Amino acid sequence: MKRTLTTLFLALAVVLAPFGPAVLAKKQQDPSAQAAKVKADVIKRLNKKETHVKIRLRNGSQVMGHITQTGDDSFKLTEDKTGRSTDIAYADVQTLEGRGMSKTKKGLIAGGIVLGVAIAVIAYAFTHLFDD
Repeated sequence: MKRTLTTLFLALAVVLAPFGPAVLAKKQQDPSAQAAKVKADVIKRLNKKETHVKIRLRNGSQVMGHITQTGDDSFKLTEDKTGRSTDIAYADVQTLEGRGMSKTKKGLIAGGIVLGVAIAVIAYAFTHLFDD
């Protein structure tokens, strides 16, 4: 029985192995849609005065700085290290991240803490209140 299960598991692994890269591959977005999303995010951050960002460009480089100005096709970023201003096209941005944790991460951490405290209170109640 054990040998049969092992054989079936190995056969399944061999059959499913070629699908691994296909499952992990990211779906390519339309460059114009990605640029519009980045532009909306830059404008939103500038309006909220959350201008400190970390940007990963399509060529693989990473830039950190403050957004100072927006335009139709690009925005101006003042780099932290050098202090110089650089125009970056929206289409050249791969990812744009703000400073600190997102609200989702903060909410999940708070939820985990509340859940942990609730489990601790329930465990304490079971061990001390129902000790008859």
